Amino acid sequence: MADCSTTLPASWYTSKAVYDLERRAVFLKTLTFEEYFPGLEELIAHVDFTQFPVRRTLDYSGKYNWKAMVDGFQECLHCPYAHPAFYKPNDGLFLYFFPNCTLNLYGGGMSSFRACPSEDPSETNMLFDYYHCEPDGSQEFENYFKFARTVGVEDHEICEKTQQNLEAGIYTEGILNPEKENGVAYYQGRVLEMCSAQFQKESIGA
Repeated sequence: MADCSTTLPASWYTSKAVYDLERRAVFLKTLTFEEYFPGLEELIAHVDFTQFPVRRTLDYSGKYNWKAMVDGFQECLHCPYAHPAFYKPNDGLFLYFFPNCTLNLYGGGMSSFRACPSEDPSETNMLFDYYHCEPDGSQEFENYFKFARTVGVEDHEICEKTQQNLEAGIYTEGILNPEKENGVAYYQGRVLEMCSAQFQKESIGA
């Protein structure tokens, strides 16, 4: 896999040309179950997902590149400052599925999101599903949903500010902590590798 000891450059969040290449390289690929969910069965073997029916869904747009949201999910160095209610020991399960999906089990419920690219590199369609053992409208579910949405809104606001800084040229690229940000390095490395292969393929075929 490509080395990503530094973050992808800001242009990978703002350039239409890079964005279009990325969509062809990453999102127009068909992966096998083993490629898309490596090791998933072992990770979720202890969870009875039938106890968590879907209770509520959300769909809205964010003014940021899809990678801005995935960056935040892959590390929690920002958590003490951005999510004070969330930053505490927890027995939760937090799973990431390359390139843009998550599954989170915490606080008595379960949620997932997909950060879906739009036609604009600075806009993402966010799709959320919320699951709970108690019915929609119950106090237990509403408490969980309120907590989960607080975290979601905080992330949404951070991502929009991040995108503004990227487009303004305030930030170009940075060094990744090999221990605390290994998730960011992993997924950005895969994106870089797939885009490089796609670019080479298209250059040869041109």
